[in-house]
Amino acid sequence: MKRLALLIFIFIFVSTGCTTTRDYYQSFKGKSEHWSGELIQKGKVEYRDHEKFENHYEMNYKRDESLKLKYIGNEPDLGRTVEYSYDYGSSVREVLEGEPIDVNEVFTSSSSSEGTSHIPKGSDYRPLDNQDTTFEVIIKWNGKEEKIKLKYDGR
Repeated sequence: MKRLALLIFIFIFVSTGCTTTRDYYQSFKGKSEHWSGELIQKGKVEYRDHEKFENHYEMNYKRDESLKLKYIGNEPDLGRTVEYSYDYGSSVREVLEGEPIDVNEVFTSSSSSEGTSHIPKGSDYRPLDNQDTTFEVIIKWNGKEEKIKLKYDGR
């Protein structure tokens, strides 16, 4: 009985192929006169031998991004609308009634993507941006506009 269980295990292991998973993480940070920002990118790639193409991997990848913005200036409030945009999207925070937007609010935006492809063995697919990339975030509030450049911070 033990031999049968061992044979079944070996058969399943060989027929499904070996899978390798790599996790990636990096952070881009920056400050301007009134704002600080951080963009975090996380990625995961899963490789397995391709069933049809010799010397190729079947690859599943996922990429998550999160942008955080914090006001660091000295105004008492941010007005009724804060708008920001960057390479992966834009967002607007607007108060229609009530108090203006609090200077202590942290503004966040996130996105994700995923897919499947195949690549030659020996290739290294990284689902993240190049560490030399600089992201420019444009922020508008109280009739003002400011840009932050987010650069790789070594994490």
